[in-house]
Amino acid sequence: MQTNEPPKNIEVEQQILGALIKDCTHSNCRETIDSLSEDDFYSMSHRLIFQAIKKMSSSGNSVDLVTLNESLGDNDSYGGFIYLAEMSKSTLGTYNLPSYVSVIKKCSQLRNLSQILFNANDMINQSVDPEEITSSIDSALKDACMSSSGAELEHIKNVEGDWLDRLQERSDRGGAISGLCTGIDILDERINGIGDESLVVVAGAPSMGKTLFCQTMSANIGSNQKKNIMFFSMEMSKIELFERFISGIGNIPASNLRSARLGNDGFGKAEIALNILRDSGIYITDQPKQSVGQIRAKVRRHKNKHPDLSAIFIDYLGLMKLGKADRHDIAIGNITRDLKELAKEVKVPIILCAQANRYKAPFRPNMSNLKDSSCIEADADLIMFVHRQEVLEPETLLKGVTELIIAKDRHSDGNGTVYLEKVNGAFVPLSVEQVAMMQHEEELRLNPKKEGGRKEFR
Repeated sequence: MQTNEPPKNIEVEQQILGALIKDCTHSNCRETIDSLSEDDFYSMSHRLIFQAIKKMSSSGNSVDLVTLNESLGDNDSYGGFIYLAEMSKSTLGTYNLPSYVSVIKKCSQLRNLSQILFNANDMINQSVDPEEITSSIDSALKDACMSSSGAELEHIKNVEGDWLDRLQERSDRGGAISGLCTGIDILDERINGIGDESLVVVAGAPSMGKTLFCQTMSANIGSNQKKNIMFFSMEMSKIELFERFISGIGNIPASNLRSARLGNDGFGKAEIALNILRDSGIYITDQPKQSVGQIRAKVRRHKNKHPDLSAIFIDYLGLMKLGKADRHDIAIGNITRDLKELAKEVKVPIILCAQANRYKAPFRPNMSNLKDSSCIEADADLIMFVHRQEVLEPETLLKGVTELIIAKDRHSDGNGTVYLEKVNGAFVPLSVEQVAMMQHEEELRLNPKKEGGRKEFR
């Protein structure tokens, strides 16, 4: 006869508690207290007893029948003094505690999985949206996995072999960058490429060019390097995104594509760009308002089909579907934390576009301009702001100049500014000489007296 009794082992729970009451200072007992939580016990009375033992132990108080009974007070739901004495008397000792802990952990995990299935079935009966059910299951399963004991700690010397292998790989590259190439040489030199498990945030105020910068990187990686990438576009349609790629790769003005005034030269460039995209490793989706759960599911499926996945682009954070949270900034923080965990799980960098708060000239964006949550700053390995002075000051002489301000670089200390120039649908680096000359002219425009002073001095 089949029963719906949840997985449990009351006798093993009693053996564990009896051993803790008998000698809480034993090494196996201390390890047991650290390994278990009250929720791992099925019996409510056992949860109360374990909670009291753990609290007394962490406070440095001795644990025995008398002190434990006194700590539990007049609450008879735990079974009383006689029940505590019976468990202490019948215990077989501390030797088998590690095995008992494994049994209790297994039962607890099975109950958690059973509850996840029950909740999912309840949501199905309530006709909840399938995507919300999938996201809920995925999040619950992740939490269930994290609550398990996980892998044991290992001595640091065991990492030596892996580190030496990585050092040899770097040496074999002859000093080349160690991370993923963005295709913009001056940027790669500064940040040493993008790490495999990095969360990269590309931030900017409206119209600064953060989406175009991400498309430039994705085209360089997916087309020039022919590496496999995913591009989640929640703002533009697939056709709009495709046209942006054609403009950047083919070096064709976007206005010419929109008006279809291309001429023989333009059609020739478009054909070349089409051939490049056909052979590229770029995969796109334009589904709006995607949640982290949906993105995570797509990434896992894509990674299984394409183990060579090299980068994931998400445009952009402000258009993602938020999970339930008490405050908006907490919901945003949950997204960036989950994306960082996803990057570590699949060992692929995630490049995330994010909105920056508006600011006025002559200021440049910094960490305080990150919109919605300081958690973005905490979770990201690399943060770059895209800034165009001409958006704030139309009369500036720095027209066409895009400043890529590296505000945080956790691994390579590449903080600073890289100067780029927008050429049709892509960014290309500006030389130091070009930038210096333009900045000098801009300084003279803002401070004309300086030029006069120099002439008199000469």
